[in-house]
Amino acid sequence: MYGVMGAIASSGLPVVYKGALVTKLILQENAFDDFVRETQDIDASWAGENHPPMELLTEMLNRALNGRGLNAVVVREHGERMSACYDIIDTVNNELAMTIDIDMRTAIDSRTYQFGNVMFQGVTPDNVIADKISVIASDRVFRRAKDLIDIYALAHCVTVKTESIRCIWARESRVIGNFNAFINRSDELQHAYEKLRRVNAKPEFHVLYRYLASFLTPFSESKTDHLVWNSDENTWFPEKMNQ
Repeated sequence: MYGVMGAIASSGLPVVYKGALVTKLILQENAFDDFVRETQDIDASWAGENHPPMELLTEMLNRALNGRGLNAVVVREHGERMSACYDIIDTVNNELAMTIDIDMRTAIDSRTYQFGNVMFQGVTPDNVIADKISVIASDRVFRRAKDLIDIYALAHCVTVKTESIRCIWARESRVIGNFNAFINRSDELQHAYEKLRRVNAKPEFHVLYRYLASFLTPFSESKTDHLVWNSDENTWFPEKMNQ
């Protein structure tokens, strides 16, 4: 999958990657490998000035995949608030190899990631964390319980600043929920969490929930203090103490 991401990047297609595969590299860079969450999906955002028509986007994808025995097949066309979705078919065995989702929201912050000899642009850790907290703040968390695991892992090894997260939300005009599902419907949340598959060494729900309740406090209580999460001590400090 990283090879496909690199091939698309090398072809000049202006995409910025996000999702589980970028999260995995962030965790690897920070030497956090307590568990592994598998995925078959590549997620990306279009970073070009103009959104290409589906026919052209499909042509560019298949040009990038040429010689790999893979073919991109349209599953869903992009539109207003709708990403373009492709099945990537292994043409030798005529089997689904992976999927690629490309939304047309221009990514704000990106950096270079590397996996072996493969290099590509991906969203920054702050953008990953801001997106996942916004999901946990809403009822979407029941459909994306995997984000609980990702935030749990990231908060163990990445420095997080509340002001950085709030700035990303403001720039993207995000409306953040009240965390009602997380706070008041923990039994349902546990049920969704327990149904997650393809996660090796998944932490017990009560351990994860207690940890996240502490990490999410500045956001769930709408605090305006400038705080920094210390991943070594697993607690928040005023930002000035860490300068």
